[in-house]
Amino acid sequence: MKRFLWISALILCCVCIAVFAQTPMTVKAENIDVTVTLNGDSLVSAYGEDFAYTNGKTVYVAKNNKVLSYHDTADFDRFISMAMNSTHIVLLAKKGTETLTFVYSYSNSGISKVPYINENLRLSKLTALYNDENGNLYALDQNFVRKFNTTDSIVDTPYTSLNGLFTNVTEFAVVKTTDNVILYLLIDGNIYEVKNQLDDETSLDEYRITSDKNFKDLTISNGKLICIDETCAYVYNSGSGFDVLLENGVGNHSVICATYDSINTRHCVYIKSDIFAINVYEYDGELNYYSSFDKTQFTHPTEYDSIALYKTTAEVTLYSSPRHLQKLALLSPDEYVLILSESGNFYYAYTYDATLSKAVYGYIKKQASISLCPAQTDTALGLYAQPLHPNTPIYEYPIDDRDTKVLRYASIRDQLVVIDNVGQDGAFSWGWYKVGCIDTDGNLVYGYVKQLAVSPYTSLSAPDLSKTAKLGAKKLGEYVKIYALPQEDSQVVAEVAEGSQIYLKNKFDKNSEWTQIIYEEKIAYVKTVNVSPSGLTSWQLALAITLPAVAVAITATVVILVVVKKRKAALKN
Repeated sequence: MKRFLWISALILCCVCIAVFAQTPMTVKAENIDVTVTLNGDSLVSAYGEDFAYTNGKTVYVAKNNKVLSYHDTADFDRFISMAMNSTHIVLLAKKGTETLTFVYSYSNSGISKVPYINENLRLSKLTALYNDENGNLYALDQNFVRKFNTTDSIVDTPYTSLNGLFTNVTEFAVVKTTDNVILYLLIDGNIYEVKNQLDDETSLDEYRITSDKNFKDLTISNGKLICIDETCAYVYNSGSGFDVLLENGVGNHSVICATYDSINTRHCVYIKSDIFAINVYEYDGELNYYSSFDKTQFTHPTEYDSIALYKTTAEVTLYSSPRHLQKLALLSPDEYVLILSESGNFYYAYTYDATLSKAVYGYIKKQASISLCPAQTDTALGLYAQPLHPNTPIYEYPIDDRDTKVLRYASIRDQLVVIDNVGQDGAFSWGWYKVGCIDTDGNLVYGYVKQLAVSPYTSLSAPDLSKTAKLGAKKLGEYVKIYALPQEDSQVVAEVAEGSQIYLKNKFDKNSEWTQIIYEEKIAYVKTVNVSPSGLTSWQLALAITLPAVAVAITATVVILVVVKKRKAALKN
């Protein structure tokens, strides 16, 4: 008995594994509701498409449309500086006058704290950290600016000073030119540009860039120094000084950082705004607003109003949302996507990743390289379709998604009116027909059915007791339109002359706007105002024809019987 139970359990497990292994994964637009919660002390850093920020003693990373977090329980007061590359985040913290260094590794699975000891870096003396657009890490203390990484020893020492010149530096940035390395320093609201190697005889005063600004933070984007004060963002040009790039979204607690998105070949600038959001700009000589991460919860559309098939003509990026432009997928050329709805300058789209066996929903910029594949109203099915299976589902949307709502199940006797085939590109079709039908409550329903589930409609067997009626028009000689569906914008099946006889599918209702008829062995519709419910039913017509003959026959039979009876009586007499 025990052996039987064990074998049964094993078989059940195998069946469950097989079922779940065959069930396709469905993934909605991920991370569309990513929110950030910042405060005045929050720091921001970025690398590639990832960015990190702090709030209190917690560090966050937005990576691959997920927000990861790690709360540090160490004894310290606050974070003071931050830098990151593709795998690690480095943070400086203050505990009283003491400086602490924390290193965290991050990946798609999360953030974890790692031990870090670099004997060549004076960790307790560090005052600021910086990462450039390529993820190179730099550390600054009172006397040194050094390039380092999180696994090996120091890489190099770009600048040295033995006089404690960097004591009051709060922010710095390093930019490499074709023939030199430039160091930018922020000290007491002033910016210094150091173009040559420092030594123990050097004073920083000669490197100060004259300005009446009180700068708060700085970064390097595409080789240019970009900095912010309490109101604006600026770019530094050696010939013209500081030129305004941005006059809004910057506040007293703002911070700035830059990164290079190599996948999409763009330089991005992140700014913590005056409302404690993270605004992202693309820098191409100007700051062009790109996206935002804030407290707003963005939800994707649930009602789709512009369903159409498109084809990519070049690589196209599928984003998580119009505000949080993290990449969901990179679509190859000649790939088909279904546009579901519009949202500002974006399309909300659906595509199916066959490699990962999952559906992906996201946003495509309207100016992206996509072309429309028009739907064909004159389809291979013709105007009418017939389900091939007893319970053929009619879906709300033409999507291979187990969450797609089924509007109704059609039987093999149902007649569906074909609106179009969703979209076609040469011999390729999306694989769905848009159809119209009448539900069990008599309501007109539009939905989608798979092409493989229907065939051209053949014919309808008219009921035995169909009532005949005549069609009339407002003007003598005017033609009456017969529609495929009870709606004036549906396809016109035919236009017939006034006085034409029709068969009613159901009992005539003069209060209904539309009358369902049988026309050329298919269901169709006419406006009730054009129907004159006069005439006889089929059986009444048959009786009208046969009753007189029957009456004559009966009369003749009676007469004959009477005559025969009288003759018999006469012969007897």
